[in-house]
Amino acid sequence: MKFHESPRKPYLCLMCGSNVAEAEIAWHKRYHASAYGYGIMWPSGEMNSSGVCGTLTPVYESAVIARKIGVRKVYIRDEGNNPSGSMKDYLVSRAVALGLQKGFKRFAVVSSGNHAVSLAMETQRCGASAIVFTPGSSGKLPLLTSFTNTLVIGIRGAIFEDVYNLVSGLSIEGVYDANVCNEDLLPALMPVARDLLTLNPPPTHVLAGVGNGTYLAGIALGLEKIGSKSTPKIVAVGMKGAFPTEEAFRRKRMLHKYKEFLTEESEISAAEGSIATESYSMPQLLHALRISKGFTLGELTNQDLGDAYRLLLEDQELFSRGVIPEATGIMSLAAALRWQNMFSPEDVLHLSFTGHGAKDTEAIRRLLPAAMCGLVEEAASRARPDLVECATRSGRRGAILVDRDVSIEAISEIIAKRGRDD
Repeated sequence: MKFHESPRKPYLCLMCGSNVAEAEIAWHKRYHASAYGYGIMWPSGEMNSSGVCGTLTPVYESAVIARKIGVRKVYIRDEGNNPSGSMKDYLVSRAVALGLQKGFKRFAVVSSGNHAVSLAMETQRCGASAIVFTPGSSGKLPLLTSFTNTLVIGIRGAIFEDVYNLVSGLSIEGVYDANVCNEDLLPALMPVARDLLTLNPPPTHVLAGVGNGTYLAGIALGLEKIGSKSTPKIVAVGMKGAFPTEEAFRRKRMLHKYKEFLTEESEISAAEGSIATESYSMPQLLHALRISKGFTLGELTNQDLGDAYRLLLEDQELFSRGVIPEATGIMSLAAALRWQNMFSPEDVLHLSFTGHGAKDTEAIRRLLPAAMCGLVEEAASRARPDLVECATRSGRRGAILVDRDVSIEAISEIIAKRGRDD
């Protein structure tokens, strides 16, 4: 279905098909109360280019992996080469650029890992500060607390969705929202879309693991804006029982969520940054699948991630270059390997490794035998010694841990007190 594009109303509401002006977005989101906090807007007009720049992310060809999967060609995009070691840098650099442009000096995000680390690094580089809300169990807490410009608030006994739903009711004056519901961040992935179209032959499918889906949605937006005639299918990849977007796609709905994971968490726990009961960019991701004629590939387990690492180690060229993704980052390869029957011999796959393994070697240790894991850790350390140093660094201030039933007022006071102390 095509909707009329109005230059004065450059956003499309994915829930009802209305064209919405920028000044109307907040009001319109309240109209869709059931989708509060979700990314329901799609930029349909001219876009501010702040924070959208070129990429230096390397793309490699892997004949070894292509033969194993049974396709014409496989491209590996190593997003772990970005400054903070993940694809979140695209989104964060745009968020900080837009916020600074509007006079903000503080930025907030809910994140269990990479998004938070990226925001801490970028705000530190720009002389700004960050507020991070995260589950108290996040393995990234020691790293996050090492940034002196970052206030880390961990919620005990909570998963990402619990934290997000709690904080969505928080209004912090003078703080820019860098969360996934911010539709202004999608254009940050335009450079990735441009890179895809320089590949020869061009990819027929783009696969990436889904935490919140913004990465793939932004790529689809970029391809739409460029107007490519050979648009690849967007393929969203997820873990077993923790991939509600897949169920929404099957039911042809814009929203779906679980009350709890549909499988034992021990089967899927290595992909900490991806397992979810909700997905806050779900409407935008589903729209991306629709306009690209893409689909979902789920049911992955820790075993599948381990199989993907074993296959990756067979490609000595990638291994020697230090292309070692973290467990969440290798999901695209795991899905292509498990679901190879979904692809034909003429297909060209683009697999995004969305984060570097040097940031989370603990998860890799749980997936591979000791001898093999040692090789992976050594290669990861050689490729990104800066990330290894960061991952082992611990902060002096420490995270502020609060209980799951903490009130909005109590969180507001924590933030205000930190402001007074600084």
